[in-house]
Amino acid sequence: MTPSRSRDYGLVLLASVLWGTSFPGSKLTVGTVDPLFLTFARMAIGALLGLTVLAATRRLDLHMFREPLVWVLGLINAVGFELQNEGILLTTASKTALLVNVNVVIIPVLMVVFFREAMTRLKVVGILIGTFGVVVVATKLDPASLSGGQFAGDVLVFIAGVVWAFYVVGAKKMVDRGAEYVALTAGILATTALLAAIPLFFVGWPLPTNGNGWLGIAYLGLVPTFTPLLLYVASMRTISPTISGLLILLEVVVAAILSFVLLQDALSAYTLAGGAMILLGAFVVTRDEAGMPQPATSGLAPAPQEMVVAKSESRPPR
Repeated sequence: MTPSRSRDYGLVLLASVLWGTSFPGSKLTVGTVDPLFLTFARMAIGALLGLTVLAATRRLDLHMFREPLVWVLGLINAVGFELQNEGILLTTASKTALLVNVNVVIIPVLMVVFFREAMTRLKVVGILIGTFGVVVVATKLDPASLSGGQFAGDVLVFIAGVVWAFYVVGAKKMVDRGAEYVALTAGILATTALLAAIPLFFVGWPLPTNGNGWLGIAYLGLVPTFTPLLLYVASMRTISPTISGLLILLEVVVAAILSFVLLQDALSAYTLAGGAMILLGAFVVTRDEAGMPQPATSGLAPAPQEMVVAKSESRPPR
C-alpha cells in the first residue's frame, strides 16, 4: 500500500469517527430545534468554516459556484439532511446510523453505471445481504411494524441513505475532474446551506427557543460537518467510494456507543442482526475491490481553469 493511500485510509477513518458523533448529537438537538432549521444552520456554519479556511490560505475563489455539479451536489446534500433530520425525530440515533449507511451497498451499483467498475457475483450477493439487513432493522420481520412513527422515521433515513449514494458518486466525479478538495467541500456546504434556506421562507424561520438548541447547532456545525467532509473528499484522490464506504461504517459503531451512553438507546436483537447483515453485505461488496489498484492523484484529468481554486490542484495544505 502506498504512503498516500495509507494516509487517505486514515482520513476516512477519522471522518467516520467525527460523523458517528453527529447521530446522537442530531437526536439530542432535534428535540429543541426545528429539523429544517437545523439543516440550514449546520450547513451554514460548516460553509463559513470552509470559506474561512480558503480565505485564510488565500485560495478563496467564487468561480467554484459557476460549476453546475456543485449546485447539484448541494441540492442532493440538502435533501439528504432534511430527510435525516425529519426521520431521526421519529426513530433512534443508532438505527439512523445503520439505515443511512445503506448507501454502502448502493454506491457500487452507481460506480458500475457512472465509472464502469466491474459488477461481480460477489458484489451482487453483498448487495442482497445488505438490503435484507435493512429490512430486518426497519421492520423486525413483523408486518405490524409497517405502521407507526418509528417505521416512518426509518423510511425517511433510509431514503436519505439512498440519496447520499448519488451524492458520493457526484463528489467522486468532481474529484476525478481535478477539483481542489478544500474548495469543493466549502462549495458543497455553501450551496447546501443556500438551498436548505428556501423552505424556511415558507415555514417562518423557526429559531431555537433555548440555549441547548443553539449549543447543539454549534457542535454539529463546527465538528461533524466541514472537517469530516473535507477528509472524505480528500481521500477520494486514491480510494474508490466502494472501499471507503466500508471504512465509513465505523461511524455506526461510534453512533451506537454514544447513543447507548447519552440516550440509553438500547439495541434490540433485530437491530443487531440487521446491522450485522448490513456490515457483512458491505464487506462482501468490497472484498474483491481491496486488491484492485485505485486511481492516483497524478492520473486525474486536469480540471477546467474556472474550477481550480489553487495553482497546485491536488497537493493538500501542510
